[in-house]
Amino acid sequence: MRDQAVLFPSATFPKLRLRSTAALLAAALCALPALSETTPVVKVQPSAMRMLEVAAVQAPEKGQVVWAPAHVEFMPGQLDTVASPLQARVVTLHVQLGQTVKAGAPLATLVSAEALRTRHEVQAARLALGTAQAEYKRHQDMVARGVGTEVELRAAQAHFKEAEQELARANGTAALLGGDTGDRIVLRAPRDGVVAQFQANLGMQVEQGAVLFAVGNSKSLGLVANVFEMDLPNLKVGSTARVELPVRTEPVQAKVLQIGAVVDAESRRAPILLSLQGADVQDNLRAGMQARVGIAVDRPPQMMVPIGAVLIKDESRTVVFVQTAEHSFEARRVVLGLPVRGWVPVISGLKDGERIVVRGALMLDGAASQML
Repeated sequence: MRDQAVLFPSATFPKLRLRSTAALLAAALCALPALSETTPVVKVQPSAMRMLEVAAVQAPEKGQVVWAPAHVEFMPGQLDTVASPLQARVVTLHVQLGQTVKAGAPLATLVSAEALRTRHEVQAARLALGTAQAEYKRHQDMVARGVGTEVELRAAQAHFKEAEQELARANGTAALLGGDTGDRIVLRAPRDGVVAQFQANLGMQVEQGAVLFAVGNSKSLGLVANVFEMDLPNLKVGSTARVELPVRTEPVQAKVLQIGAVVDAESRRAPILLSLQGADVQDNLRAGMQARVGIAVDRPPQMMVPIGAVLIKDESRTVVFVQTAEHSFEARRVVLGLPVRGWVPVISGLKDGERIVVRGALMLDGAASQML
């Protein structure tokens, strides 16, 4: 016959020292000591039942959904940055943040002494090539008349080749500056789209390679969801998702394209890239908009209990109080998985539909420990 303890409403409970439940749960996962021969049963007076909260445990159905915060973002390869090719100063701004532009539209005008020097180098290289070409031709004529030497001809030929290469180099450098002249550099939109980044101010000095603008394809937007690390093993590329957006009254469909390989050290989340499904889903969307994403996961049903329902005995055994009758409860040994955001998966020890104490378990434990 099981030992029993009666919990009276007027009983004075000893002060209980709360343990770090999550840490002790992890330490108790692999420890399986033998249970005592008797299972403590606590009988509670009807008037004391209001101090407890009892709920049935149920295994969730298949086809669960992992919800995560997300934001709208340009798809990979659909955002192009525009940087200053040389050290320069901004003298004119032609666009604003969020403005729609066409490919080749001016974004900003810069002035640069290096740009002027580069274009002068092109002119100088052209003159040098013309001179080297004329000299090479003169030596060819002299050798043909028998008054020149092969050594002089080959030297002139080498000088001509060097001049050609120098002009090609100067033209290549000048091409990076665009088709403008003098000391002017006009930065232009690389594609049709929207100005997504704007980091230029009138009169500011910019270094070579400094990014001033980014132009994104507003017709190719996707989502980046931030999913907890505990949920990552249940996700896979190609999974479907539903997306709640502030600009739409109905959810839209999406698909997982990529699962991030790095978990953020502070938030313990990883980025998940999703593509939006539907012909008109891109309408009224803007990069940076907030969203909420529910990603379908296919994992076996597993019952979960709140972490507050679990007690640690002897720093190794994990127990919950199961209701065996209207006013009776027994402490039962359970084997648990790793806690996830306040909930713990049950590996063994409970059956679907059994009722457990989810609030007030510490008070029952105080009574049951008298028989342990």
